[in-house]
Amino acid sequence: MKKNDTTKTNLRQRAEAKLSKRKKSPVTETDTKRLIHELEVHQIELEMQNEDLLQAKAELESTLSQYAELYAFAPVGYLTLTRDGTIRRANLTAVKLMGAGLSELIARRFAVFISPESRIPFSAFLDRVFTSGHKETCEVMIQKDGSDSFQAQIEAIVDSSGGWNELCYAILNDITNHKPQ
Repeated sequence: MKKNDTTKTNLRQRAEAKLSKRKKSPVTETDTKRLIHELEVHQIELEMQNEDLLQAKAELESTLSQYAELYAFAPVGYLTLTRDGTIRRANLTAVKLMGAGLSELIARRFAVFISPESRIPFSAFLDRVFTSGHKETCEVMIQKDGSDSFQAQIEAIVDSSGGWNELCYAILNDITNHKPQ
């Protein structure tokens, strides 16, 4: 028997012992009917609450699906980065911009895709994101497949929802055509 089952059995035995020590008053038929009525009412209330919860769950799943699609197909690259720059999540636009498959991005450091001359500014940018608590912006050169590169603007803000400040959300834009030659 598992420890949890043993604890439940022990609790049940102790409760039964306490109940047997109490003075017992005779239960009338009216008391029994009232108790059964109360239990039936509570059962119906629970069934109604369960229906409401199932409906709310279905609505939440629908909304989540819509937002997941908006995230995946957004016109800008979205990345979730850890404090050390490891990519936790990326949308399809980021995958396309980076020229790598999703599995090639996740769990890799974003700096691997940044040209050597942009790595120090990117590192400083990432430090600012996690220390300032405000949206920060930087421009870097991103290397695609080791050969092609493009000028990118990255905007990021720390995720402080859990109070940990261990993740940031970044937007990646190709600004190559927006830069003066």
